[in-house]
Amino acid sequence: MLTVNKADLAAINQKLKTLGAKAGKPTVRKAARKAMVHVRNEVKANAPFDPNLPVHINANVALRSKWSGDNLRLRVGIVGGAKQNKETPFYFRFHEFGTKRLPARPFMQPALESNAQQIIDTVADELKKALGL
Repeated sequence: MLTVNKADLAAINQKLKTLGAKAGKPTVRKAARKAMVHVRNEVKANAPFDPNLPVHINANVALRSKWSGDNLRLRVGIVGGAKQNKETPFYFRFHEFGTKRLPARPFMQPALESNAQQIIDTVADELKKALGL
């Protein structure tokens, strides 16, 4: 179960509103990226590795962030995604979701689920620190 301190959240939200978008957005992005580094590192550590393949999943794990209006989206994913070519580890989805012959051996979803509370705590702590709360 995830827990959030509503009083801290209200104080953070109020302080961010006083900063405005120009100062607030970089602060939020920095805090969120720092929190998601744990997920990225766990995905890299748990990614299947085959020394016989020329492109390895763990070398292509990336953390990306993008603002869409007032919403920040962070994604931990594989560079190149599902593009099937020799420069990308397109086969990662076979391990994550399985195939007819290969059982699913997820390594991305469990990394997010096991770090969910730590993500929330890190974002809150980093924002409080940056905002002087």
